[in-house]
Amino acid sequence: MDLILSSKKADKTIVEVEGVGGYYTWSSSQFPVLSQKKVAGGLLVLQPRGFALPHYADSSKIGYVCEGECTAGLISPEDSKEEVIKIQKGDALPITVGTVSWWCNGGDTKLKIIFLGESSEDYTPGEFCYFFLTSAAGILNGFSNELIAKTFHMTQTESEKLVKDQSGLNIIIKVNEGIQIPNASSSAKRKFVYNLDGAKPCVEVKNGGNLSSVSLKNIPLLGEIGLSANRVVLECGAVLGPIFTPDSSIYLSYITKGSGRVVIVGVFGKVVLDTKVEEGDLFFVPKFFPFVVEADEGGIEFVSMKTSSKEVYGKLSGGKKSVWEAASPSILEASLNMTPDLIKSFESKIAKGAVIAPPSNV
Repeated sequence: MDLILSSKKADKTIVEVEGVGGYYTWSSSQFPVLSQKKVAGGLLVLQPRGFALPHYADSSKIGYVCEGECTAGLISPEDSKEEVIKIQKGDALPITVGTVSWWCNGGDTKLKIIFLGESSEDYTPGEFCYFFLTSAAGILNGFSNELIAKTFHMTQTESEKLVKDQSGLNIIIKVNEGIQIPNASSSAKRKFVYNLDGAKPCVEVKNGGNLSSVSLKNIPLLGEIGLSANRVVLECGAVLGPIFTPDSSIYLSYITKGSGRVVIVGVFGKVVLDTKVEEGDLFFVPKFFPFVVEADEGGIEFVSMKTSSKEVYGKLSGGKKSVWEAASPSILEASLNMTPDLIKSFESKIAKGAVIAPPSNV
């Protein structure tokens, strides 16, 4: 199957309420590689006091807070205990398939969360499928008043009122000031949340940028859902890569700030994508395909979801653990068709490098 790679902004509005917020996705019709490879992305935007009603989805994913802060509630089907978490810019947290969640912006500024994950094959491949407990699109509206009354041990009048009162709600609403959102738990945050913005970088290069990762080593739950994430910050003119995924996993990346260029090389050295990217764009990297990201003058920041819970990537750049550094000099000499002196010079430059390279004029 041929993959048509590109970078795109969210093109599908699931819901948008003026002054409250919205939820936006990348449709599989406009971004077919998502459905081909069963991955998906969604963007939640909430204004102050905006509230995304309780729901669950058919897929596991990682949420990353691009800006703002909010309180989130998670109810796992395994123990039915509500975990209430306060999250802020830079926080990453996993949401497992079937977990009921709600999201409330209790701050004074806009909240933006990007969700990246694998999508189910059963409903709409390439898009998350949500099931809301309440609202006009909620599951309560699908059952008769008689069944609701029996299920919740209510009278017919009570069940009719229950269904009627919530059936006029949108899936995103503004919370009334009289409603008190539950207090967050610090122990739950330690269990589920990892701040990528404030974490010690795995890679840090002066005048180049940094790379931070979250995997099963930081949040064991990621091992169960088979996902991990990283955040990359590149300064003006800096380059990430080339790198590739040696464990057959794939990358789905979202540009959170700035702009730059993405180059992906496929089979037999063929360039399959060479494009400019900017804030709000989503791009996809197939398994084993090496890629490079180069920052524009203003720099670039992006977060990536990887369909593996481990921090493993193949380095075709410089630095420690680089494939070039590990190869024997004679193998490099034969493979690159270079003289021994040039190979020594090449190896010395590789040894001084890293997966992130600062601009050549620095």
